Amino acid sequence: MPYQPPAVALPKHFLARSLIAALAVSCSLSSWALQAPSKLQVPTLAFDDQQIILVWEKPADHADIKDYRVYANGVLLGSSNTNNDRVSPAKPYIDRFYEQDTASFHYRIGIHSYTAQGLKPDTSYRFTVRAVGADGKESADSPALVQRTTKVAPVFDVKKYGAKGDGSSLDTLAIQNAIEACTVGCKVLLPKGVYKSGALYLKSNMTLEIAEGATLLGSERAEDYPLEGYIQYPYSSTVRPASLINALPRDPRQHQSFENIRIVGKGTLDGNGWKRRTDIVDERGQPLPFYLPSDNTRYQQDGILAKAQVEQAVARGMNVKDAYGQMRSSLITLRNVKNVFYGGFTVLNPAFHGIMNLETENVVLANTTHKTYDANNGDGIEFANSKGAMVFNNFFDTGDDCVNFAAGTGADAAHQKPQEDAWIFNNYFRKGHGMVVAGSHTGAWIQNILAEDNVSDGTDAGLRMKSTNFMGGGARNVTFRDSAIRNTVKQAFIFALDYNDPNAKLDYQRSTVSGQFRDIRVSDVSVENAQGKAIEVKGDSQSNAWHQGLVFERVRFSGPAKVQIDGLKDSRFDSVVFSENAGANPWQVTGGVGLSFKDVQPSPL
Repeated sequence: MPYQPPAVALPKHFLARSLIAALAVSCSLSSWALQAPSKLQVPTLAFDDQQIILVWEKPADHADIKDYRVYANGVLLGSSNTNNDRVSPAKPYIDRFYEQDTASFHYRIGIHSYTAQGLKPDTSYRFTVRAVGADGKESADSPALVQRTTKVAPVFDVKKYGAKGDGSSLDTLAIQNAIEACTVGCKVLLPKGVYKSGALYLKSNMTLEIAEGATLLGSERAEDYPLEGYIQYPYSSTVRPASLINALPRDPRQHQSFENIRIVGKGTLDGNGWKRRTDIVDERGQPLPFYLPSDNTRYQQDGILAKAQVEQAVARGMNVKDAYGQMRSSLITLRNVKNVFYGGFTVLNPAFHGIMNLETENVVLANTTHKTYDANNGDGIEFANSKGAMVFNNFFDTGDDCVNFAAGTGADAAHQKPQEDAWIFNNYFRKGHGMVVAGSHTGAWIQNILAEDNVSDGTDAGLRMKSTNFMGGGARNVTFRDSAIRNTVKQAFIFALDYNDPNAKLDYQRSTVSGQFRDIRVSDVSVENAQGKAIEVKGDSQSNAWHQGLVFERVRFSGPAKVQIDGLKDSRFDSVVFSENAGANPWQVTGGVGLSFKDVQPSPL
């Protein structure tokens, strides 16, 4: 018998579009010059009983593609651009960025995700995607994907377990009781309200939903976060306190594996870490929080939970520097979890880091908002010694690195797994030390990273790579492409071996091998009003510590920033262009071997 596609039940509002879809099909038959999208997929756990998120890879030849249209069983659902207007907190800022680009200086990114909503539970849907050109004509269909929504999950409402949600009562026990009662495949729900809580511990095969209008507010008391939280690396000497949300063994010296954890909802996670300045107004006229930028000399004046935890550690006899650098709680810490989905919520005010993923596998962060500027060490999301990450449609305004990758420290990191396989796209980066960051913990190698179709306005750096000459490992096989950047503060691209973290504790064995950044490709990127350095490469040619295999292609800069290179070999720069205000020769090369320059304006030669 010939193959028959599976029966697909469609929401009623889809059927009203069927006539339009039929016309679109007939119009597209004569315009298959556009290449079809490829590798249509549903990210890990990115579906439930009502919606399915789709992503796909754009064709190699995508210059003429202006949009994508998504179909379910041949019926048009809509376009990726319009859909992202509704679901992505990054998209309005991306649109505003390009509205301000009146000179058309910037590379235009493509949006390649779609959230199908209003679906029926426990029902299969057959999806295809078509590329759309400027003339409105479509490509052929992508390969089809069939995905089934879940059954309606049993709901464990925390209020039924005694949670008050009044913003002052401590709801830790009630929320934890709901989690413990949760059966496989269940949902623990925080409905509208403010739930003050200390450390919570998730388990496998569950969803934690912070509903719209709900806030999970971290307690300001240090004693509400167990001191036996987690050890950063197997050879680390300090045990850090638990975070607000955890998937960790209760004994940090024991191993425990988890799987299939979802943290979702349109609500807010607030770490209650720092005092807040008056809100600022962003480029869209929206208020943004501004937390006090503190350090280990000012935490008593600036901190809330941060103050309490550092003071507690100092009272136990720890020195202030180590207490500040090690004893503050992050917002979320997951370890040894396979399959994680974070979706939809807003992150505020962690005492330390934002979302930490340690030795995880297959983690997705989609459609979330991170407002942690300028909280000290307030990263967006971090991955350490993990495999498989997808980060898309997120808004980042952070007090540290936005998306950070780590892989262990020093000689002992050689026994750890690398940090590998990540795809970062369609995000908007506002404030932060770097958009996409490798290091400074590079010991076991950070590798196989693709960052594309992102927009940034105001980060310190775009692609940031940092290590030391005693860290070992490095980063390799990294691609940063098809993106638009404006107003970098320090460097648009930085590859450095002299990183110094004032909060770090040297509790590892130094490597005899320097960190190295190699096989890095940057292409089709525009950088407007670059301050500081455009490209900075800081190896150490005197001690034979070289970076290698950097490729810059079709990258253009405006602004006064120049290039400074030391300790780089076997690298090439093709079609790298600077505006006149960068000077007659923006290139300063003091230590380079085997460097190639082609169509570079102005030329360094």
